[in-house]
Amino acid sequence: MKIINNAAVRKYVVPLQLERVLEQAYLSWAHGQVAMQPRFRTEVGDFRLVSMGAVLKELGYAGSKIYTSYQGKLCFKIMLFDAANGEALALLDSDELTPLRTAASSVLVARRYADPEAERLGVYGLGPLGLEHIKQFIQAFPIRQLYVCDPKVSVSKLKAVLAAQGIEVHQVESELLARSSQIIVTATRSTTPVFESLWVQNGTFVAAIGSCLAHAQELDPCLVDRAKKVVVEWPEQTLKDTGDLYLYKDKESLLSKIEGMVHTLKNDKAAYDPKSIVIYKAVGVALADIAAAGLAYEQYQSQFSY
Repeated sequence: MKIINNAAVRKYVVPLQLERVLEQAYLSWAHGQVAMQPRFRTEVGDFRLVSMGAVLKELGYAGSKIYTSYQGKLCFKIMLFDAANGEALALLDSDELTPLRTAASSVLVARRYADPEAERLGVYGLGPLGLEHIKQFIQAFPIRQLYVCDPKVSVSKLKAVLAAQGIEVHQVESELLARSSQIIVTATRSTTPVFESLWVQNGTFVAAIGSCLAHAQELDPCLVDRAKKVVVEWPEQTLKDTGDLYLYKDKESLLSKIEGMVHTLKNDKAAYDPKSIVIYKAVGVALADIAAAGLAYEQYQSQFSY
């Protein structure tokens, strides 16, 4: 059994390859070749243990992601198995893999519903999830202006890195970010909306990926009112795991807008509509974790094949 650390995951996993693997995994699910466990939490006091698993028969992997949350700190691991014989293949650090697969999933949906010529990206929260979304979105779209809102983080290093790519970085207040951006990413742990719906222009794509807790809300409910679609990884889990949807009062209206990622990826007619707002609300599902772990394992193994 291999032990694959965070450095190896970051070194060997290429986002574009990860997008393809994730799409393959979702389409395999549509064919009945995937089974998933929803997120399960065990808590005592302020210590939380979380697990979620999946069998991806067509891709050849099964596994479980397990992580802890304590005093604001998270520790992620994935145990990967061979779906053909049950053999344990690898134990992977997943602190790097989690933001990689989260951002790759966001880009997969954005490629279908965001303006393909979008030059203005806005990101709330510059933790690992926010930074990885910046990396992957500037590779996938012709971004020239980046607006960031995180008063606790300096953007001087980010400005220096992106200036070499011809991208201007602006650290701004919430309203200016929302009004200026064609693509918005919320990567926060906020329990209250981080911007107002009326600030968002029609045609904006919003990826809300910061929290998987039923009391947390990054989005103004009025933005959900305005949205043409709300894309989610797995309706059964997402509708329970995020306050943005769980606390939304008009459930009948919400359900009429919900689109599972399987449908999104199968739909050849999915396209950008400059008159509509599309929200991608993600909480993370085991399918993505195990598919990403399988890719990391394959890439790691290929470095030692002669």
